[in-house]
Amino acid sequence: MKYTIETIGLVKRYPTTLRKAVGGGFPYRSPRHVEVGSFGGILGAIHGSRGPFIEALKGVSIRIKEGEIFGILGPNGAGKTTLIKILCTLVLYDEGEVYVNGFDPKREPGEVLKNLQAVLPESRGFNWRLSGRQNLEFYSLLYGLSDIEARERIDYLLDFTGLSDRADDGYQRYSTGMQRRLLLCRALLRNTPIIVFDEPTAGLDPTSAAEFRKMIIERLARKEGKTIFLSTHNLQEAQELCDRIAILDRGRVIASDTPDNVRHLIIEDRFLRVAFADASYGAEQERLLSDLEAFEGVHGVSAEVDQGKRLHGVTLSISKDMDLTSILELIARSGLRVKALNTEEPTLEDAFNAITGHDDKQAPSREGGV
Repeated sequence: MKYTIETIGLVKRYPTTLRKAVGGGFPYRSPRHVEVGSFGGILGAIHGSRGPFIEALKGVSIRIKEGEIFGILGPNGAGKTTLIKILCTLVLYDEGEVYVNGFDPKREPGEVLKNLQAVLPESRGFNWRLSGRQNLEFYSLLYGLSDIEARERIDYLLDFTGLSDRADDGYQRYSTGMQRRLLLCRALLRNTPIIVFDEPTAGLDPTSAAEFRKMIIERLARKEGKTIFLSTHNLQEAQELCDRIAILDRGRVIASDTPDNVRHLIIEDRFLRVAFADASYGAEQERLLSDLEAFEGVHGVSAEVDQGKRLHGVTLSISKDMDLTSILELIARSGLRVKALNTEEPTLEDAFNAITGHDDKQAPSREGGV
């Protein structure tokens, strides 16, 4: 099987302190303790040698198949940006192996850049006085495209991204979503097989974000056959977009699989929510809750009761494969009128929080309301 991106035991370290200052005898000192009373002292502080290190990536191994949409998730400081910069030849790794379509970013950066293009939301470089088309023509010159090739490619990309009708409008008249699509046009001018996105929908309104995600799935991945590597904080977006994901935490890959497998393998429970019509809360209902808790596979029961002792519903935390027949029969025998019934599967956000240790969700209890 061909992997378009592969990392094996990837390690990246960053220095955390300065070397001893010019003329000083101390090995490692905080920048605020370094004396920089002279210009030479300032240069010495800036160019001081490396001290202790922090590992941004600790043995990261991932494999991304050709034509796959692969997402990298993780909290701030997990190492996502460092990984993207290594793939884009902006940062050199310290240990391990990295291959982009078989080329090493450290030894063959030119070949890597022929195969990979990054689309970063904070990217700049468009001239506000030029139209969208003129901006793309400028970049096609920089990329070395011939006039005929550039004209055909630009026309295709403007149509591809839905910008044809606004192609000759000034860039300053473009909305944020249109600017993001023009940025994608620029990234696709060289027609590289791999596209890297960092927070692809950051700053977009919900409608524009949905359109951009649809473009990634239906046009880039399915129609063009591009391999997509993206970093995102939007877990719903990752669940919707990605064929597979890897969760990065403190520089390590701690889970990697399809979004569905990750959320179902990590979270063992689901929630059953039952809403009642015109129900009061008393001793009989208290016994019902106790009976529900006694079922094997029920891990918690919570009642939603208002100040007037009206029972609006119950929520049960249950095993994901539990048969609900006995529970529903017990509720039916209690005489309560069921107004609504639904189950909630664990989300990718639930799994992410559980994996990274940020899970604040508690199993339902008697004392806690829904």
